[in-house]
This record gives sequence, structure tokens and C-alpha cells, in this order.
Amino acid sequence: MHVALKRRWRWLLAIGVPVLVVHFGLGFADSLSRRLRPKIGDLMDWKGRYLTGSRGVNCGRVKVGQDATSATQCALKADANGQPFRVAYEIQGYDSIVAGGIVRTPDGGVFALSFDSCLSGCGYDLFQQSVTVTPCPQPYHLYVNPKGRINCFHPKLSYPESIMSPNSEPY
Repeated sequence: MHVALKRRWRWLLAIGVPVLVVHFGLGFADSLSRRLRPKIGDLMDWKGRYLTGSRGVNCGRVKVGQDATSATQCALKADANGQPFRVAYEIQGYDSIVAGGIVRTPDGGVFALSFDSCLSGCGYDLFQQSVTVTPCPQPYHLYVNPKGRINCFHPKLSYPESIMSPNSEPY
């Protein structure tokens, strides 16, 4: 009887879990991903850490509506000192979490990062995230825009050329 009960549980798990995942669909993935994000980060965090290396200065991630001054000043100071750094700014998205950031690598390369938490518009899904890494124009210059964020493309707020443009301002 004990063996039969184990088989039933295995069958239930083998069939039941996929059915629940399909039934709850993206909402299940979104909920799970949102709970995991504070503990493990997301693709934007991972890519920034990878590019800056273990000694890179983490200047933080500024959420929508927060003051960006301290994160921006940290990045500018690290850049002036020739240190690798990363900084990210969340931007108001329509159907997902969107962020832009700047990374300086240990060899002095400077890159703009564009993050989308779910390209299909599902909200937030660790399995559907995207980060685009775009080299800053050389010689690079870090501008502080009127919202207090740094970027390497324009000194002022300007609309992106297209939806895939690395310039995520003025959002």
C-alpha cells in the first residue's frame, strides 16, 4: 500500500504541477519572480556585476520617483577615479519594469544598459528578461540630465529614435 501511495503522489506531481503552471500562466511566473528578485537580483543586476567585475563600485539602482542624486554622484566619482562602476535607473514602463544604466568596466570601457523585465509585456518574469548592452560613443562623456540621471548619449532629455534605442529618456 505504501508503494501505491508513493506512485499516486508521483503521478499527481508529474501531472498536477505542470497543469497548475499552465493554469496560472504568466501570473504564477510573475508572482514567483517578484518574490525572488530582492534575494537574487535580476538580469540587470547580474549583467552589471559581470561587466564591472568583483571590485566594481555598486552605485545602486534608483526606483521610479526616487532621488537619483547620490547614485549619480557615486558613479561620477568612481568614473573620475578610474574605477569600474555600475548604476541603474528604473524608468516608468507600461507593462513591465524598465531600467537604464551605465557601466564602466575594469579596462575603462563604458556601456549603456537597457533592461526590460518581460519583453512580451507580462509584468515581471525572471525567464523573459532582456538586457541590451550598447557601447557609449568614444571618446565618452557622462552627462547628467535634468532628472539627475547619467547617460552617455545626450546632455538633455530627448526622445528615443526608436523603441530599441539605447537612449531611454525622457521616461
